[in-house]
Amino acid sequence: MPAQKFAKQKIEDAVAGVLTGDLQKNALDFIAFLRENKISLSQAYADTWRAAYKGKAAGVVILQNKGLNISLRGDYSSRYENILINDKMKNSLEKNLWVKPCQYCNKACYDGITASLFGKEFTKICKHMLNTTYFLITDADAVECARLIIQKRCDDIEV
Repeated sequence: MPAQKFAKQKIEDAVAGVLTGDLQKNALDFIAFLRENKISLSQAYADTWRAAYKGKAAGVVILQNKGLNISLRGDYSSRYENILINDKMKNSLEKNLWVKPCQYCNKACYDGITASLFGKEFTKICKHMLNTTYFLITDADAVECARLIIQKRCDDIEV
């Protein structure tokens, strides 16, 4: 089956067409942060943009009707604990962070595994997706938290 075709568009235009109100404002604030920090966005699918910093993957931004969803690849467990500087951001992280659950795609991780990400424990995680963390940007606290996480990812690329 051939790849599905889609009309390429700027992420800002796509956000304006899908989100409204505070969700739109928060999404556009986060996109402005990416652009200000020289994080490029290239459209991969109709609702998905790859984020790159200095030519290296910084994450994936997925547009959904409930907000922007950021997919981050890498080890976000213990290294990132110290970046969450206040309780509001910790609460936002707990509310908006998720990982892909095990769907029995591989007998090697049947029933999934347990892992702690940013101090939050997840059970029945797909072993193959353990290094993919999703963070939904829904409010201003989530924007601030996502900025810090992406900035840390870019700092890691610098090293």
